[in-house]
Amino acid sequence: MGKRGNGEGSIYYSEKLKRWVGQYTYAGKRKSIYGKTRTEVKDKLNKALVNITDNKYVDKSNLTLIELIDMNIEEQFKANKVLETTYKRNLYNRNIINTLNMANMKIQKLNPVIINQEFLQLTNYSNSVISKIAQLIKAAFDKALMLNIVNNNPFTIKGLITVPKSNKQDKKIDALTVDEQKLFIAELEKYYDEYTNIFYIAIYTGMRIGEILALSPDNIDLENNIIHINKTLTTNTNGKYIIGLSTKTYTGTRKIPITNLIRKILLEASNIENELLFSHDNKIIAPSTINIHFKKICKNAGIRITNTTRKKYKEDEKSVNLKTSNVNTHMLRHTYATRCIESGMSAVVLSKLLGHADIETTLNTYTSVFNKFKEDEIQKYINYIEQLH
Repeated sequence: MGKRGNGEGSIYYSEKLKRWVGQYTYAGKRKSIYGKTRTEVKDKLNKALVNITDNKYVDKSNLTLIELIDMNIEEQFKANKVLETTYKRNLYNRNIINTLNMANMKIQKLNPVIINQEFLQLTNYSNSVISKIAQLIKAAFDKALMLNIVNNNPFTIKGLITVPKSNKQDKKIDALTVDEQKLFIAELEKYYDEYTNIFYIAIYTGMRIGEILALSPDNIDLENNIIHINKTLTTNTNGKYIIGLSTKTYTGTRKIPITNLIRKILLEASNIENELLFSHDNKIIAPSTINIHFKKICKNAGIRITNTTRKKYKEDEKSVNLKTSNVNTHMLRHTYATRCIESGMSAVVLSKLLGHADIETTLNTYTSVFNKFKEDEIQKYINYIEQLH
């Protein structure tokens, strides 16, 4: 028979367990705590009741950090909240986390000191990878909060977590200069093929190549002069290109204006009966095909061909294995953004047109361009003031 402590009501001694037991109710469930002495159990019971009152109570759990991360990744993918490409990237970053000591620690045992020490092991990765790893761990704590197994998320408390900077330099935003853009457009005007209009749209709208290749006629609203961007190319588990159910990111779903620069192109392309605006024999065009063609255009236009490769270029005009290997179609998106900034467009508007998650992404991506534009604008002010004297 269990013996109850005098006046304690919910504390008793279990002959079977040979231990003192304290019981209380939380969220409609009966909870038990144990100890060698009545005082020990009473202290534990009081602490539990105080935590419930202060909304700090957590259920005991053996869930580890990596288990919660896995839970989140799979749930998001099965619920169609992320694309397959994002799912693969999450798995890649998850595997990096799994190399850390804290991966298999119970999340209840993790604290800012441990997390910050473990983060120091990530400095050889890029800033982008480090940022995405931090996001996965933060999301794991969010899940733990929802499951009531932690009472706070250290990532949301300012100053607790220090996400390190990479030892590597961030990739430089590479856009065509104004002169290079003129050469590129001139080359497009010389020859016309099935890819030409794709390049016009890319450089005049800032759309990603995958978004352009996923356009269908019903995405083009010529009456209201709007392109509805709501999907992109992605790859399935077999590596085959397919039309995704959404854009690269969910904030990438957007409307962009049809300007006179591309209206005629879209008018012609939207009159076709194919499912896609641009296709090869009614089949999806691979982005790699567009990239190869882009290099050829740059080679023919003399863009980014260094002195060391000009001799080879003259000897073999059909060769594309020149210094044009350092160019890629994403430069067209950066070129569009750079020209927008140079024209005086605000970061807020540009962020919307590019489909960035927030204005910080735009500002961080094009910091150097904004800084140069700022310097040019200041010089205009100086020139103006000097004219007044």
